[in-house]
Amino acid sequence: MKRNPLPEEADHLVAVGEAVAAVLAEKRDELSMSSEIEALLRASITEATSSINAYLGVLAGAKKSRGALSHLAAARSRCDGNIRQLRRRIMRSITELYRYVNHREIGAQEVEIRRT
Repeated sequence: MKRNPLPEEADHLVAVGEAVAAVLAEKRDELSMSSEIEALLRASITEATSSINAYLGVLAGAKKSRGALSHLAAARSRCDGNIRQLRRRIMRSITELYRYVNHREIGAQEVEIRRT
């Protein structure tokens, strides 16, 4: 059985997710955003990190144990699914952040127009 390493972007994706979550936490009050967006992103980060670690553990054990080898495909599948989910959550979070920032800028422009 071919043992594939993790996708190269997995660590980078987790780092990007953590950075986006930090921005969401920092800007939540300023933009009047719900904490749900950040919570879902952080949950996806945790799930992806856990499944990456589990896959790496099974992969390391598969070199020594047939039992571990039999769980390798399932661990990889779970890991890949959680990485895809994290990617989607990051994109949704960035989109929501953009919407809030854009909405706020439009609101500020309207106020400025009304003043003139």
